[in-house]
Amino acid sequence: MKSHHHVALSLLTLCISQQLYAQTNTNSVQSASGVQATAAATPNASSSDVPSVTLDAIAVSANAKTGTALAQKISEMPAVTQVIYEADIQAQATGNRTVGDILAQLVPSLGVSSGSVSNYGTTMHGRPVQYLLNGVPLSGSRSLSRELNSIDPEQIERVEVLSGATSIYGAGAAGGLINIVTKSTAGYGLTRQTRLGINSSREFKSDSLGYHVGQSIGYGGERVYGNVDVDYETTGGKFDSHGDRISPDANQTDNQDTDTISVNANLGFDISDTKTMNLAATYYDSEQDTDYGVDYGNDLSVLLVKGTIPSLRAIDGTNIENQPYNTKSSVNLNYNDSDFLGSNLSLTGYYRDEKARFYPSGKLFNKQAQEVWVNNGLTDETTLGKLLAASAVVTQSEADIEVMGLRAAMQTETDVMGKNTLFSYGADFEREESEQTYYGQDLTTFLASNGLTSTSNGLSYNGGPKTTIDKWGAFVNADVDMTDKWHTSAGVRYQNIKSDTDRFVPIYEQLLADYFATNGISDIADAYGIDYEAGAVEAGSSKHDKVLFNLGTSYQLTDDDQVFANFSQGFTTADVQRALRDVRAGFVVNSDNIQPISINNYELGWTGTRGDTSAKVSGFYNDSDKTVRFTNDYTVEVVDTDERIYGAEASLTHDLNKDWQVGGSVAYTRGQYKKDGDWLELDAVRLTPLKGTAYAQYNFSEGSNIRLQALAVGGSDKAYKDQQNDPDASAQPLTGYATFDVLGQVKLPVGRMGYGVYNILNKDYQTVYHQTTFGDLNRLPASGTTYGLSYTVDY
Repeated sequence: MKSHHHVALSLLTLCISQQLYAQTNTNSVQSASGVQATAAATPNASSSDVPSVTLDAIAVSANAKTGTALAQKISEMPAVTQVIYEADIQAQATGNRTVGDILAQLVPSLGVSSGSVSNYGTTMHGRPVQYLLNGVPLSGSRSLSRELNSIDPEQIERVEVLSGATSIYGAGAAGGLINIVTKSTAGYGLTRQTRLGINSSREFKSDSLGYHVGQSIGYGGERVYGNVDVDYETTGGKFDSHGDRISPDANQTDNQDTDTISVNANLGFDISDTKTMNLAATYYDSEQDTDYGVDYGNDLSVLLVKGTIPSLRAIDGTNIENQPYNTKSSVNLNYNDSDFLGSNLSLTGYYRDEKARFYPSGKLFNKQAQEVWVNNGLTDETTLGKLLAASAVVTQSEADIEVMGLRAAMQTETDVMGKNTLFSYGADFEREESEQTYYGQDLTTFLASNGLTSTSNGLSYNGGPKTTIDKWGAFVNADVDMTDKWHTSAGVRYQNIKSDTDRFVPIYEQLLADYFATNGISDIADAYGIDYEAGAVEAGSSKHDKVLFNLGTSYQLTDDDQVFANFSQGFTTADVQRALRDVRAGFVVNSDNIQPISINNYELGWTGTRGDTSAKVSGFYNDSDKTVRFTNDYTVEVVDTDERIYGAEASLTHDLNKDWQVGGSVAYTRGQYKKDGDWLELDAVRLTPLKGTAYAQYNFSEGSNIRLQALAVGGSDKAYKDQQNDPDASAQPLTGYATFDVLGQVKLPVGRMGYGVYNILNKDYQTVYHQTTFGDLNRLPASGTTYGLSYTVDY
């Protein structure tokens, strides 16, 4: 087959390469993606544990899929970088493992997996992460926190990580970038792969069994090449360390009793020796069909009686008319000309559609109803108590997000005053449209079934306004080789964000209007002169812009030691639609009331090798003049106050001999926000707690391996105690835990078998997400010991 040597970069490639200078290495070997790399790792080695230490040049061939193929020498990047390759991902993927589970083990600074479908609270360096799939943003201004449930792990070729606030990609990447790149064609002719898998709880209960089947087919020709992956998975129930079925996640939903299909396809075409086109598309659909519901206690006491502690048992016999689901589709088209007026031109257009339905849940609006009664003269506590018992509703939320964008960029290599220089420059535009609706459920049926039966009552409520957000930006950057050991990068980006919101009636206004018109309530309301009409929030808009800077440098002290320093700015806005969901009538939507957040990020680090040992150490500090948080009533607010976050991370691998390898990582993050002149600790919803990983792996001579790995999280109640001084705070104490897994690969005469035993000590614990977010109904235990077995054959 013709060798594809021309650079094919998407805009994100060019943006990231603002900090780097492209280099090629003639001794590199081509991976399945068409990306050439000389990582000093074998298929049995764990190339991801120490980011960027042993990696040499990466050059991108023409059939590299649209995405962030890093066309530069990663080891010179003046920031914390990491590339996780397919072998490491697949080693972790056996069993019912999500992308979030895998990345939590392999990315030191990333928060641990939630154990549900949500990745809410999964941050890096204390800030939100910009997730991408093949260079197309999965994260937007409106986030459903489902980014890590967007692709089957079996379809991932590599994951590219850039931590820390970055101006090179524009708005949204306050904590860093994680780009998930799916598999593409390798080699000439027809290639196929079949995948089979099974997983179970420790007791091998029939309703815990899950199954997986996948098929890939690819073709590489002289000018045309393509690939299709299809994976289907059915997931059973989850069981805790005591063998009891875990209750459904009533807040964010989970993946128990789900059927999931994931499709990844790409098609490339060489127009000429310098011009290429590539079309990449993905489809992901996960639908739940469960017979188990939440235990709300006798007469729904968990919802209606303050202080009632839920049993957290899963109750058989539920009947949900509209079961939860999560659907995503994306498509992006890239045109690349590696010799356009002596430069590299990249044009990328993309589209993403995301829909989700959540679990039906109860909602109280007694505080809002009490406010109206009291303001109209009713203050008797006994009477109020009886009236407020009816201030409850059951709703089911559905959200729809559409995103489309266009990016254009150029790269020009030149010589400036005798220095090799790479100029990157371009512009991008993105439009995001989102809306969310709460569908009312029949309260009488819900009460009669004690929360097990949920059917629509035909009512609907606004989950915030329909919102359109336009983002556009322009950038220019220069990468300069000052010497053969000293590399610098500097750039500037202009970012503009404009949001438009439609007129809407806030949900509490709608609920109060329905409540005061209810039989049994309306007569008393009339006696107090209450004729409640739902008020609206008029259409509005906000517009903000910012000039962002980045400056970085790296220096090769010796052949085995390198230091780097980096400054970069991030720029983001709060989730406008979510933040406006809980406002009351008359709120004015304008630029003064919807404020952006700017982040300054500083990093300093060292990376090096000593014989068979590779290590990396880095420290960071970032600050902002605002913070976004949930209050103790689970409303979102942007607080105009200073915030600072700092920490360090380190990773190490060591080859004991040709067969044994050990390694690990540790990440520490701490931060505070200012309240009435005092610095109060940020909680674990915002900050990844102290986190450590470790592993020992033995590689058999015939290609098999076995690995013991651990993940530990440190506990703390400092934020909980500190935030007692903040009446609107919602911090919870965190209990630390540690889990251990055994996993490996067995090479067979035909194909290979993978196995995994997760939480082998059957640890009884709760994930950080379930300890710190929402209320008592969310204090769900994590899974006990689970088993996974897979078989893969290439032919």
